[in-house]
Amino acid sequence: MTSKLWRCSFPLQREVREHAMHMLGRETKNDPLPPPPDPSEIAEFVLAKRGGPTIDNFRLEFAKTHLTPWNKKAAKVFARSFIESGEYTSCDKHTIETSFRAHLKTLCSHYREQVRGAHSLPPPQQMIDNRQAAARRARRKTLFDHRVTAAYCHEDLVGYRDIIRDMGPDGMSGDESDTRDGIKRYIIFLDKWRNPAVAPWLRVFDRIFMTTKFNEVSRPKRGNWPRIRVPTTQRNVQREGKPVPGLPRNFYDEAWLSTLDPDDLETLDIQQPIYLVHSQEVLQ
Repeated sequence: MTSKLWRCSFPLQREVREHAMHMLGRETKNDPLPPPPDPSEIAEFVLAKRGGPTIDNFRLEFAKTHLTPWNKKAAKVFARSFIESGEYTSCDKHTIETSFRAHLKTLCSHYREQVRGAHSLPPPQQMIDNRQAAARRARRKTLFDHRVTAAYCHEDLVGYRDIIRDMGPDGMSGDESDTRDGIKRYIIFLDKWRNPAVAPWLRVFDRIFMTTKFNEVSRPKRGNWPRIRVPTTQRNVQREGKPVPGLPRNFYDEAWLSTLDPDDLETLDIQQPIYLVHSQEVLQ
């Protein structure tokens, strides 16, 4: 019986580790853990019941014990995000929380090792740059997840789900945070390799995804809402990584394609173009 239970829980443990890396802005387990909340934030949360971990600002208290009030709340936030993502096999909130608390012991141990090796860490500015880059990657992953979900929400979009999956998180446009008049928003930067015409086509998926945030009587559901993303004409020349191969030709910028040599074009594995126009039923 014990062996059977262990085999059943193993996929969940793996999925919990994967989602924890996503929420903490890490691509691999070797990436540094983000810093814990300030003691003042923890005190305000414990004493005044204000603040605390959220899906968009997910941080952990790497204390001597992992079962602090802050971390207990973080486990609940994690379970909600895990279930709302729709990517994993388990939807049992209690089981997910329990598995995350077990994983939190490992994260606390890793953070203590990280602090002990602080003398070998990159300079402070590089650490800030690394955290910002990790946050951008996490936002692209979330945007990708939302668009995959949207592709299943309308019969005229189902045929595009494989293309969205082929684009992956790296095919989504990046952004930078900007706060004006107390409102946080994200300025979208276009990639040099991607055809600008793809952006409005993809934003229709964003609009369809928004419909999933309302119930049957058009009232908002509980949970976090998509970020405010503001289009721009600026190209993201600092984008890391290579263009996504294997996409339809009209997903690539023609001017950018003209700069590639034959070997690069062959590696890109360009596919036949598709019609970048949605049906009237989708646009209504």
